[in-house]
Amino acid sequence: MAAVLETLDLYGNGERTRKSKKLNVFGALGRWLAVIYGCPHKEMSRPFSRQGETYRVCINCGARRNFDGETWNSSGPYYFKPARSADLRKI
Repeated sequence: MAAVLETLDLYGNGERTRKSKKLNVFGALGRWLAVIYGCPHKEMSRPFSRQGETYRVCINCGARRNFDGETWNSSGPYYFKPARSADLRKI
């Protein structure tokens, strides 16, 4: 228990604030570099609907983007859905 308390004292509010500012700067830099060197998502698949979610997938990198089936427009940011063993089928 003492080790946990020492760790909490070590990472007090000031240290946590400095770390979060660094992460925000690196996050912004990473997003900027992704815009320049990342996949442009030019080739998108047809819309898929699964488990109440409708989305399109980038053919080149696999990034997903939400899709509205009523207006036929993609919306929101691109994202990568983490793999789950429940999604795999037995052969």
